[in-house]
Amino acid sequence: MSLSDDIKSGFYSGIGMMLKGKEKLEEAAREFIKDKNVSAEEGEKFVKDMVSKASETKDEVTQFIDERVKKAIDKIGYVRKEEYDSMRKELEELKESLQKNKQ
Repeated sequence: MSLSDDIKSGFYSGIGMMLKGKEKLEEAAREFIKDKNVSAEEGEKFVKDMVSKASETKDEVTQFIDERVKKAIDKIGYVRKEEYDSMRKELEELKESLQKNKQ
């Protein structure tokens, strides 16, 4: 398994945990509402607020993970595909230019 596959696997695992967390949060909020005998309107507002806060937290966690992955990739010197493709194209152009100059 390559580093890229490891990173993707970790990222997808994190997303899966976040989605599962949202389901658990909604379930817990509904149980709380049920136990406290809150009105349906207040209960729905509470659930929406909790889901909204969870979504904000998810966005912050995603941003944090993205930054950490980028730093790790930069630290180990991993070349992104776009950079590799660009360097390869430049190399091919240089080879062609050298071939033309030889003739």
